Order: sequence, then C-alpha cells, then structure tokens
Amino acid sequence: MKFTVSITTCNRAESLARTLDAVGAQDYDAGDFEVIVADNGSTDHTKSVCDAAASQIADFTYIHDARPGQMVGWHLALAKASGDITCFIDDDVCPGLTWLGALADAFADQGVGLATGPIRLAFEAPPPDWLAFLTLGEPGGQTLPFLGLLDAGPAVRDIPNNMVWGSNFAVRRSVLLDVGGFHPCAMPASLIRFYGDGEVHVGRAAGALGYKARYHPDAGVDHHIPARRMSLDAVYAKFVTSGCARAFQTLRADGETFAVPTVEEIIGIAARYFRESADVPGDLVARVEKGLKDGMTAQLDSFENDAEFRKWVLMDNYLDIARCYTHPDLLSYHAGGAADWRSGNGALNARS
Repeated sequence: MKFTVSITTCNRAESLARTLDAVGAQDYDAGDFEVIVADNGSTDHTKSVCDAAASQIADFTYIHDARPGQMVGWHLALAKASGDITCFIDDDVCPGLTWLGALADAFADQGVGLATGPIRLAFEAPPPDWLAFLTLGEPGGQTLPFLGLLDAGPAVRDIPNNMVWGSNFAVRRSVLLDVGGFHPCAMPASLIRFYGDGEVHVGRAAGALGYKARYHPDAGVDHHIPARRMSLDAVYAKFVTSGCARAFQTLRADGETFAVPTVEEIIGIAARYFRESADVPGDLVARVEKGLKDGMTAQLDSFENDAEFRKWVLMDNYLDIARCYTHPDLLSYHAGGAADWRSGNGALNARS
C-alpha cells in the first residue's frame, strides 16, 4: 500500500525538523511512502530543513506557496500525491515508529475511508489546572478538542467520522476527491473570518457516502504543546476558530445568514466543551463563550456585508486554489514574521 505523507508548515522550522525525523524513521518500506512538505509562506529556515530532509527521505517533495491558509498546502499536496492513502499531519507532531504500518492495517478494510490513532499531548511545561475542565471523558475514551487530544482506547475500533482530526488524518485519496477535498481551515489571525470546518467536512461527507472511520492504537502521534498555548488568550483564540467553523457550517447548509446566537444559546454551546462540574473557573468559561460569539459574529458580519466573502463561503469546493482565492483580502495578504496561523494566536486582535 502506497502512502503520501503531507505536512503543511509555516515558520516552525525546528518543529518541522523533528516531525520529518519521525516520519523518516518509520518501520515501513521506504519505497512505499512519499513525503510532501507544503510551505505556506515561511520566512525562517524551513527551506534548509527541507533540503536536509530530501537527502534522508527517498521520495521527498517541497512546495512553496504563500497564499494564506492551511488548505492551500493540503490541496497542493493532494494534487501531487501518488499514494493510495494520503496522511495529513501537522508540523508539530511526531508519529510513532509503527504509524504507517498500523494505518496500512486499518485501510486493509476497503470499507474504511478514513483512519487515525492516538493523539498524545507532549507538554513543554506543566499544564495549568484549568485544562482538566476542558478534558472530556476518561483515559481509554478521552478527548480534548482545545489541543487535539484523542484517546479511543487500546483496541482497533471504528469511531465517529468527525473525530479524525487534522494532526493525524489519513484518508483514501479517491474518497477525498469524491467529497470535494477540504474546506478552509487555519488562517493567519488577520484573516480568521475565512476559517471553515476544514477536515471535519471530509469526515462527515465520507460518512454520508458510507465510509467508516477506523482508529488504530498503533497509529499514534505525539503532539508538541508549547507553553504559550497554555494561556487563557490561547483558549479564546481557539474558540474564535470554533465559532467561525460553526457559522461556516450553518451558512453553507442554509445558504443565507442567521442571527448571532443569544447569550443563552452561546452558554449552551460552550457548555458542551466542559466536563460536568460546578467548579469551572469563571474566567475560563468567559473566554470560551466570548471566543465562540466573536468567531460567529465575525463570519456572519462578513457574510452579510461582503459579496466576495459570501462567494468564498458558498463555493461548491475548494480544490482549485486559484479559482477560490479571489477575495481582495486573501490576494493582498503578505506572510511575514512568526505569526502562527495554526494556533490562531492574535485572533480578532486577541480580544479579552
């Protein structure tokens, strides 16, 4: 079984180097996988890291395209992919040695359209106590959407299709094309209103076609969590993107705008992200609720007042980047500095 490993990156050269080392060390025939790095406008030494990796990995491709957004890299890599299975991972994860072999086992079932494995969190510094309130379930059946933790236990099993997440996302190339590719995902902070439902769309659409999502405990990755992501500002930024994604899904489904949810409705939406407890810190709750509301409001305002933005949201698919990237704000964006588009730091000017 031939795999394509796709990594989209932006200004995280050191982290990318660790990811590439882990991919290159796979206990899997080197002739049966290729690696494609899509550089989304890095201004650091990412190209040097890729040049070094090209001498170590048998089949390696480097793409540079500074048009903003993680979806650009995903779809450019998809267009070049030669593997039957395309594995999309982030530049801050390290797959275990058995990762590709376990995914091959998962996809041996032709009814499986998507696959994943454990997403373990590797903290740079001890996490704050409040993180426990955002951690749902118990070990063996646990998620933490804020940081992407996924633990579905020690056995191979099928899971809901919307639980195959971008930091460890494997999909049959044919299925990904059948569902029209990805929707918009991570964006620079100044363009956060263009955020959509990304890979979640793929999972749901594949499920609607009858494909299963399989979890394999040996297909795990370690997700590096820097200390700066352990702040309430980072919580706010993450939930701005969640608010954008929720609005995006509804706008696409209905084709028309809707009212910003009421305070009571926002409280109800936010509650789904917390463990049942009467002791959730008030400042944590406030950041989650405000992030959801601000993200939804930003997208709804743009949809109502900006005809070009409406075209963006209602695209039939986003596979042709040139056809999609027509909005003046997308065309005029210039990458620079170390802005981390994946974490959303600075979203909506980091309103607090």
